[in-house]
Amino acid sequence: MKLSIGLGIALILVATGSYFWIGKLNDEIVILKSNAIVLEGEIKKQNEQIKKQLEEQKKTYAQIDNLSRKNQESMREVNALKQTFARHDLDALALAKPKLLEGKVNKATKRVFDGLIKLTDPRQFDEKDDESSTGS
Repeated sequence: MKLSIGLGIALILVATGSYFWIGKLNDEIVILKSNAIVLEGEIKKQNEQIKKQLEEQKKTYAQIDNLSRKNQESMREVNALKQTFARHDLDALALAKPKLLEGKVNKATKRVFDGLIKLTDPRQFDEKDDESSTGS
């Protein structure tokens, strides 16, 4: 009889302990599920950020290509001007006809200055300008 009572008490203790242990495990499962939901939301946010960054990167590369083309055009113009100046003796022309040379230099300087203003305009990369230039 004592053995039966002892085994009954042991069984009750094991059942009670199991009940609390199962309850603790269920609480941990709920916490893990809520953590999984939070992680899924963060993963979606990060994926969206990655997509936005890739789109920005494409825009940046397009701007770099555009600037590279403009740089090549400018280098061609510089080389053409170098060849023009190499063909003419400006010293002799300046001594012989200073007013003529002064007018041409002033016009060219203004043209270069206007080009620099256009080239350094911070609004040249605005989306409106960029869309209209790619649509042509």
